[in-house]
Amino acid sequence: LIDAGFPSEARWTAALLVSVLEVIGLNLALWFVPEGEPVLFAALADPWLALPVQFGSLVLLAGLMVAAGRFQGGGGQFPDALVLVTWIEFIMVLSQAVQIVTMLVLPPLALFVSIASLFLFVWLMTHFTAALHRLTALGRVLMALMGGFVAIVVMAAMIMGALGIVPGPLGV
Repeated sequence: LIDAGFPSEARWTAALLVSVLEVIGLNLALWFVPEGEPVLFAALADPWLALPVQFGSLVLLAGLMVAAGRFQGGGGQFPDALVLVTWIEFIMVLSQAVQIVTMLVLPPLALFVSIASLFLFVWLMTHFTAALHRLTALGRVLMALMGGFVAIVVMAAMIMGALGIVPGPLGV
């Protein structure tokens, strides 16, 4: 994927297309949530909100991939990271489709498919980040990615808190 030499327009178009597919998948998945249940991602059912958030998350993830590798001494570039993250997100769209089908056909198995999808995501991010930067210490790459995720969550919480956006009751 890195050596394919995709033009810049194709990279950004693919990222946008994958973001659209993820929003569609999210809306399909929300159909299976029983009415009255608290839904963490229900606010993202509105495509006008969900698409910019999803696309921004994809770009942020590509930036995290670059930063995590550079922290380890790598030299990967953002355009290549965008291609890799777009590919990872496409695989996650396929995984989401499997989760939806599992919810329809064998609901008790859906939780295990979701957990497997999470592990697949972490595995892909770690290995693709290492490949982008030509690194071999996968444990160090994983730790750098996890540190980056924590930093992003803390920053997002601080920004949201400063804007007065706080989580509501969970209906407990």
